[in-house]
Amino acid sequence: MLYILLLVLPLLGVLWFLNFITLLKNLKNGNNTHNQTLQGAVLTFVFIFALIYGFVVTL
Repeated sequence: MLYILLLVLPLLGVLWFLNFITLLKNLKNGNNTHNQTLQGAVLTFVFIFALIYGFVVTL
């Protein structure tokens, strides 16, 4: 289960960062940011869950 800490968490971090950049671009252009806000919340939840799960499994 070490792959969660070494593969899944960095992948989720990259997805979260790309979503954040898209959110900032939409804010700058005055576009709707509802989708990026919802995706950011879901990605944050999944990231925290995977982080906790990864640490619990490796103990």
